[in-house]
Amino acid sequence: MANFWLLLHVLSAIIAFGAYFAAPMVTRSVAGLDADAAANTGFAKVSMYIQAPALLVLLITGILNAYELRPDVFKETWISIAFTLWLIMAAVMFFLIRAQKAGAKSAQALTGVMHLLLIVALWAMIFKPGEFG
Repeated sequence: MANFWLLLHVLSAIIAFGAYFAAPMVTRSVAGLDADAAANTGFAKVSMYIQAPALLVLLITGILNAYELRPDVFKETWISIAFTLWLIMAAVMFFLIRAQKAGAKSAQALTGVMHLLLIVALWAMIFKPGEFG
């Protein structure tokens, strides 16, 4: 049960504080634009300049942390799940940025997909299915 509470704790921290890092960029982007264009422009900038680089840092630090844990940890199922999810997230992020720039309605669905992928990734990182360490 402790892992469940840890999952909820990390997820709530991300949800509660994540947007604050992007708020200044979105605010600057909306100046002088109509509401829809402003939102699309602002969120496309957030995705491109904050979220996409953070996704790359996430991969690098995840690899470093896993290797530090144990060099043979890369044979475990939960690591494979994490790498697979990261590749899917990177692809979804690419299409999400394109949809945001174009003002397409698919941006909402792709955002939902990213939320779902985040929850599955947190589950894999916390519960570590297939761990034999």
